[in-house]
Amino acid sequence: MSTQHNPSSPADVDIADEHGHGHSIAAWAGVAVCLVGFLILSLAVVFPSLVWGIVGGVVIVASLVVAAVLAKAGYGVKGPDGKPVGVGRPKR
Repeated sequence: MSTQHNPSSPADVDIADEHGHGHSIAAWAGVAVCLVGFLILSLAVVFPSLVWGIVGGVVIVASLVVAAVLAKAGYGVKGPDGKPVGVGRPKR
């Protein structure tokens, strides 16, 4: 019995590619800025400092803004045309 894979059939579509699952510049930038915020916040706990605690919290909130702005600029899981980035790519 021979089975042929048709890359355009719905069964062969990779779900991770179809929906993006955060594999975008916007998501990575948001996570990177958030990690910096958590680093600052954790240092504020180790070396007790209210000012650095507030700065860390502000950086964490800023990471949400960074990710949202980059996503609106077309660097999210949806491209500038509004279509998901992974749709239509050939499977590896």
